[in-house]
Amino acid sequence: MMDNSKIHIQTPVGEVLVSKADLDPDKWMLFEKTGLRQYVLWVNPETGASVALLDFPEGSGVPEKHRHASNQFMYCLEGEYAYTGSNLTLKPGDFYMNPLGSYHGPTKAVKRSLLLEIYDGPHYYEKPEYHTEETIGKVVAEPE
Repeated sequence: MMDNSKIHIQTPVGEVLVSKADLDPDKWMLFEKTGLRQYVLWVNPETGASVALLDFPEGSGVPEKHRHASNQFMYCLEGEYAYTGSNLTLKPGDFYMNPLGSYHGPTKAVKRSLLLEIYDGPHYYEKPEYHTEETIGKVVAEPE
C-alpha cells in the first residue's frame, strides 16, 4: 500500500489548505519505470479518493492501456500531455475525465507536463506493472 509518509494530508473531512511553499521535496514519489513524479496532496483513507500533482518529464508517460476503479479527473497546469490511444492532448487549462472502468492510455508527455489528478474513490482493481507498493493507492476487488 502507498507509503503514508509520502501523503501530505490524510483526512476524510475538514478544510485543507496546502500552499506551494508547503510542498515537501521529500514527499514526491518517483515512478522508476516511467520517470513520473507524484505528490499526493490529500487522501481520504476510508474511500481511497485522492488529489495529487503529477509531474511527467518530456517523453515519459503511462506505457499501457489501463482502467481505474473510480472516476479519474485531470487538469493540465503546464505542458502538453497526450492520450495516444484516443488522440486527445491536454494543454494548460484543459480538463479531462475518464469514467470508472473505462480503458484509456497509453499516454505520453509531448512536453514536460504538470497535471492535477483527482480520483473520487479507489484507484485500481489491480496494481499496474508500472506501480510499486509505495506508489499505488487503494486497490479494491472488481464488482461481479
